[in-house]
Amino acid sequence: VANEATPSVSQKMTIAKVLANVVYIIILVPIITVALETLQIKSISEPIVMVLNQVLAAIPNVIVAVILIGVGVVLAKFVGDLISGLLQGTGINKLNKYLKTPGSMTTPFDLAKVIGQVVQAILIVFFVVEALNVLNLKVLNTIGTAVIAYLPLVISALLILAIGLIGGSLLGNFITQTTGSRLSGNIIKYILIVMAVFMGLDQLKFATSIVNFAFLLILGGLSVAFAISFGIGGRDFAKRQLEKVETKVEKEQNK
Repeated sequence: VANEATPSVSQKMTIAKVLANVVYIIILVPIITVALETLQIKSISEPIVMVLNQVLAAIPNVIVAVILIGVGVVLAKFVGDLISGLLQGTGINKLNKYLKTPGSMTTPFDLAKVIGQVVQAILIVFFVVEALNVLNLKVLNTIGTAVIAYLPLVISALLILAIGLIGGSLLGNFITQTTGSRLSGNIIKYILIVMAVFMGLDQLKFATSIVNFAFLLILGGLSVAFAISFGIGGRDFAKRQLEKVETKVEKEQNK
């Protein structure tokens, strides 16, 4: 683990080379500007000097933006790992046993780790948008504002999808254990997951009419498949329940 965390020699050389090139450009720009002004060829020097001055004026903002993104990535990773560790301490991963398909030995996913990674990604997005605002470029500011405005929709869509996945797994496992039909349980599970996916897409305002039409088609097909599979797989369950009722009625009559 220590070797993975320690940067290799080639990585250190690459970082050093990039920093050297950045410093070289920062030093070179004012030298070129002074040289062009010394030539006093206005038709050539003025446009170039103007561009170079703009580049030179933007360099501090670029440096601040890069530092901001770097700090954001480090801070987001720290917060994400911290949240994952805290959630693991609460025992949230024990919920995985309710999400596993009966008879399956594999764990669906690490809930604590997934939540930590989502938080990490959201924090990185905020820092990147703030870095774009530091550059004071209208196009980038517009993009950043649009991303921030769209972010709540993405978060709500992810929550809907998570609820669909967890609820589908729980209900599917319950149906499987109750009826003894794994097919029925899987169909219920995927019906709920498909519903969650389409609700998430609708929340994102993604091709709403097409999404709704496709949802109705898929939901209809899955409903028919579930009805058939439940009728076939639930025969034994229904038979047992009827036998219990019949036995109970006979006992009451014998009294």
